[in-house]
Amino acid sequence: MDKPTIAAEFKRALAGSGKRAAPLLLGAEGRYSIEYVPFDHVNAEAELVIVGITPGPTQRDEAYDEAGRLLRRGAADEDILRAVKKFAAFGGASMRPNLERMIDALGIMTLVGGGRAAELWQGRSHLLHATSVVPHAAFVGGKPFAGSFEEVLRVDLLRRCFEHDFLPTLSLLRRDAYYVGLGPTPAAALSFAADEKLIDRNRILGWLAHPSKQAGSQVSVYLGEKKISELNPKDPVRNRAGALVAAAEELRKDLRARLGGRAAA
Repeated sequence: MDKPTIAAEFKRALAGSGKRAAPLLLGAEGRYSIEYVPFDHVNAEAELVIVGITPGPTQRDEAYDEAGRLLRRGAADEDILRAVKKFAAFGGASMRPNLERMIDALGIMTLVGGGRAAELWQGRSHLLHATSVVPHAAFVGGKPFAGSFEEVLRVDLLRRCFEHDFLPTLSLLRRDAYYVGLGPTPAAALSFAADEKLIDRNRILGWLAHPSKQAGSQVSVYLGEKKISELNPKDPVRNRAGALVAAAEELRKDLRARLGGRAAA
């Protein structure tokens, strides 16, 4: 891959302005659309790769604000992209705390030397590469895309972003990095990448519940903090609660095997 640069249209929109740029539309197809997010930086030395579905509006806006601030200071593209990814990837009032809570509860940090998940965005950010199946912000009907991997492959706009902006980055990462998806869609995308020999299937840990606020109680169900029987009958999480519990148990089982039968710390 070529050295990543910031979209020229985005830079022009921010030049000399103290305001957030309007979302830069990269493409549209029927009800689907994709907006540019400056998340092109690839942390080639990362030991843990976390894969979401697509950046949401919160991450897009935080990335725009940080990129604009750094652009106006005259920072180089490469430095901006690195800083923006650290600042905004999986950002938001609930997303990052929920993600950290799951990583710590399951003991995933044990695989990368221990410590707390919060360090992945602070003093040990060199351990993390954050990315998404559709790396730019995807929407359907104006709402953040949260569909299946089969839908990603079926919709040309989404598939092109997946094939152009996600798959090629895998060759830049360490072969011994660990991968974890945020839900079934990233898990299926990682399995696809393993089928294509782009990553080692043995390095895929499994998947965590999606940590966004819109995901409701599923993080609590995933971690066993809330039983299925305790959910409100109208809670949509009930429909996927069984899959959440099974995924958590599979990931715990995988970690125990990698740690020689020891429980993850």
